[in-house]
Amino acid sequence: MSALKVKFLMGPAECNDRNIPEYSREFLAELSKAMGEEVVCAEMDEVSAQPLPVYFIASGGAERGFEAAYEQTKEPYILLTTPAYNSLAASMEIMGFLQEHGLKGEILHGSAETIAKRLKVLKRVADAKAKLAHTRLGCFGTPGGLIASEADFDVMKKVSGMELVLFGLDELVEEYHKGGYPENAYTEDLKKKGYAADEIEKALNVYGALKRLIDKYDLQGVTVKCFDLLDLIHTTGCLALAILNAEGIPAACEGDQKSLVSMAVLAALTGESGFMANPSCMDPEASEIIFAHCTLPIDMPDNYTLTTHFESGIGVAVACDIASQPMTIFKCDDTLTRYYAGRANLIETMHRKDLCRSQMRLHLEDGTGYFSSHPISNHHIICKGDWKEVIDEYFSQM
Repeated sequence: MSALKVKFLMGPAECNDRNIPEYSREFLAELSKAMGEEVVCAEMDEVSAQPLPVYFIASGGAERGFEAAYEQTKEPYILLTTPAYNSLAASMEIMGFLQEHGLKGEILHGSAETIAKRLKVLKRVADAKAKLAHTRLGCFGTPGGLIASEADFDVMKKVSGMELVLFGLDELVEEYHKGGYPENAYTEDLKKKGYAADEIEKALNVYGALKRLIDKYDLQGVTVKCFDLLDLIHTTGCLALAILNAEGIPAACEGDQKSLVSMAVLAALTGESGFMANPSCMDPEASEIIFAHCTLPIDMPDNYTLTTHFESGIGVAVACDIASQPMTIFKCDDTLTRYYAGRANLIETMHRKDLCRSQMRLHLEDGTGYFSSHPISNHHIICKGDWKEVIDEYFSQM
């Protein structure tokens, strides 16, 4: 089991109760149980090396200790408190100090369960930020026909550490012609679906080509200008992207760079695969939207079948069945100053002939107003579960 390390701070021993250390150990043991992972005291170098440094303010008089240590970490400053020994009072003094210096901080106070719930969110966000700071995303081709889906590579690097790298689509085509792909549970299951074997092989060779390029250039995600593949290799990237997303490698289609960034952020925050989809039909009165696309991650559905890519009628795409459940809809821009995170409930999956192959009818908690008046381009990312609180916290820190 991993451990969250906290910096223990208390006032001078001669001014405080001798029972504070033992009381603090019992407090951390209760918090560890609520967290599902150990929370332990450690030296400052170990605490500051974590994505989320936490200061455990155990008593009154700890303010000077914090003042001496705080420059070793960055905001937000997380202050863990107890309901005894003037811990909360000392933390409020520290918050005043932080505010005077224009720094963000937060006091964690309440029951072990209340603190654990908030601490889990903060830790998840901190871990995601650390991961994204070392993320390298490959763009094979530009968005082309998408006129609001390019990202500013320099801005992305500055605000998040994420590096976007542009490659020519010809490199992917050249790699495709080499042939071959990894055999795994996903490829085995796909071959058992009874779809045309030659089409499956072509689609899986796109997957193999992308996997080799991902390894070659140390990429953690990709987007592909996939419509150009129709003429160049007479298949689509739908199946390749569906497998990559299921494997935890964010993969966007149509060369959409903003969607790739959004998928990378969502994956880092949630650990869930994301479905990049078109909002295809809205019912404002019912607060419903039908989303559809051909690249559903194949770890998302309860059942799926294979069919052709919608617009071209060639290649291999995924059509899905998924049980009703909570979902999150997400999109951000390339500055990470604008985003949408909406709670939704999957009403049903559908199999209409006039839409992309995987279709979801969702009820949106906050209605369709955002999509009507100020959407962040077309494509949005859908994942299983309610992750709005985590997403909101991430962007509050940007």
